[in-house]
Formats: sequence, structure tokens, C-alpha cells
Amino acid sequence: MKTKLASILLVTLLLTSALLAACSSEKQTDESGANANADKKIVVGVLAREQPDLEYVAEKLKQEGYDIEARVFNDNVAINTATEDGSIDANYFQNERYLNSFNSSKNTHLKTYGPSIFTMPVLLVSKKYGSVEELPEGARIGIANDAANRARELQLLADNGVIKLKEGVDLPTLLDIVENTKKLEFVETDPRNRVGIFPDLDAMTAPSITVYQMKDPAITVDTALLAETPEVYKTYGGTLFVVHESKSNLEWLDKAIEIMTSKEYSEWLLETYSGVKKPLAE
Repeated sequence: MKTKLASILLVTLLLTSALLAACSSEKQTDESGANANADKKIVVGVLAREQPDLEYVAEKLKQEGYDIEARVFNDNVAINTATEDGSIDANYFQNERYLNSFNSSKNTHLKTYGPSIFTMPVLLVSKKYGSVEELPEGARIGIANDAANRARELQLLADNGVIKLKEGVDLPTLLDIVENTKKLEFVETDPRNRVGIFPDLDAMTAPSITVYQMKDPAITVDTALLAETPEVYKTYGGTLFVVHESKSNLEWLDKAIEIMTSKEYSEWLLETYSGVKKPLAE
């Protein structure tokens, strides 16, 4: 009787062990699958102007199992800060000169990933005046307050004889203006805020995409008082992906860049933005 009871207990123990092992194996498989899916969940920080671009790519990569979210921010600093601390996987809104200036001033550890995708000229626009010559003495001109964009916008004015800058300065500021015959008053502002203060200004500098998104028929790329030439704006590079310097060999990003440097994407970009965003892929 005891032998029979012992046999029953042994069989029960073996069955229980097998059941627990199977459950454990199933759990590990589930967790492995969940982790694999998590690896394909990607968050990319963008400004509103780049959201359609990233969503175009996300739709293409969805077929390969990637879930790419375009998280829209309303200021440049917040996007780079989120990339630095790992809150997002990458960002797509800036050129290399801006990134280098940001890393230097904020002591961040971000790097570019892949080539520049598109570029665009900087403009000087006004709703009150039809030419630079019409700008009155003391006119209020809106200009970016970050080092890279401010320098570029001041250079646009200098290249067209509106002001004169000190020679040999890589990132000129208002203190480097050595000649200002119209006594223009420059109003520095965050690039994301300049459209909001535009009604209080006589003119402002801005990227062509900012002007395009204003959707104001009186203020267009064609009515700009000044515009960078292709020879100039191509020297500034273009918008590219940025990640933390610890990241490399990102399969999803390699695939995204392959799409965004294709002829199909270049044609989509030109059509969607009426030629304002200019693809750099050859």
C-alpha cells in the first residue's frame, strides 16, 4: 500500500514539475516576443513641420513590423534634451551646424546619423513693406535667438548689404554688427515664436518652410524681400537624424534613411511642399 502511495506521489510530482516547466518556458517565450516587439517601437522627436515626413516613412516601415511614432515638440531645446536623456530614440529637425552649436553650449552628447535629407533657404519677409529699400530707419526685424540660426540670418542680411559684420567671426551676434545704416532694431526670439510676434515687427528672417506654413497669400517664398541662393543654403547642409552618441547600427534608421534618399521620396517631398523643401539625394 505504501509502495502504491509513493508511486502516486512520484507521478504527481513529476507531472507538476513538467507543468511548471512548460509554464515557465511559455512565459519566457511571451516575454521574448514582447521584448522583440518593444525593440520595434520607436519614438522620434520632430517639429510640426517634419511630422508629415516622418509619418510617410513610418507608414512604409509598418510593413516590416516597426511602430514609429512622430512625437511633436514645440521647441528645439526640448527635442534635443529628450534625445540626450533617452526619453525618445532619435530626432529629426536640425542641421549639423545647429547640433554642433547645441552640443557645445549644453554639453550634450548627440551625433548625426546618416546624410542630410533636405534643405531650404532662409528668407527675409515683411507684410508691411515690399522691398528692403522701403524699410524705414529703426525698423524692427525679428531674428532667431540661438547661435546657429542667428548667425545664418545675420549673414543673409550682410550678404545683401543691409548690415555689415565683423570679418572672421564664425557665429556672429548682434555685437558683431559694425555697420547698420538704417539703424535697424533686431528683436531676438525663439525660432518657434517668431510667427506669433510677426504682426508687431516690420520684417523677420525665417526658413522658407516657416513662411510656407503660415499659409498667408501676402507672405510667400516668392514675395520675400531677400532669399538665400542655392549656392549659399546648400553650404549649411540640411535636416538630418540625430541620436545619442552611444547608439550605432540602428536597423530601423538605416531603413528609414534608405527610403528618404530614394527618388520616390524626393518626388513626394517636392510635391507635398511645393518645392519649399529641397531634397539633397542625388
